Amino acid sequence: MRINSFARHCGRMNSHGFLCITLIVLVVALSSCYSFRGGSVPAHLKTITIASVVDNSGYGDPTFRELATDALIQRFRGDNSLQVTEDNGDARLTGAITRIQDAVLNVQGADLESQRQISVTVEVEYFDAVKNRTVWKQAFQNFDAYDVADATVSRQLAVRRAINRIADDVLLKVVSDW
Repeated sequence: MRINSFARHCGRMNSHGFLCITLIVLVVALSSCYSFRGGSVPAHLKTITIASVVDNSGYGDPTFRELATDALIQRFRGDNSLQVTEDNGDARLTGAITRIQDAVLNVQGADLESQRQISVTVEVEYFDAVKNRTVWKQAFQNFDAYDVADATVSRQLAVRRAINRIADDVLLKVVSDW
């Protein structure tokens, strides 16, 4: 009897109710089709070797290349799309810091700077060792601001944040750009 009452109710449903039900069904159907990543790593790639990042920027701080190398390794280990290996990976990632630029961002009264912006550019090559071909080679750039009042510590933190964002961008490019 409940089916009969449902059928009678549907028979009396106005166009507004029908439109609502159609919209709900459409939203549910389309939501199952959405994917966050544009692609995935090809099946033939299981491991990746991440070479030590080289610093060709001339900035003069040797810790930045270590920061970049560690950030890349940590991102790939955390993502788990490819297993990070010391050598002979199915894929290889090489990077070089090509530019670090420090510039005035904010000036207060009497022409005293209060904030600076540091920009970091890293050129990265992603190589498929199984198919022996370069998948892509791209420069990634990011920046962060820091206060001049505590420049030494603040600059280090700003570079770290910029490098971490670059590492995120590299990971996303590797795992979703196929």
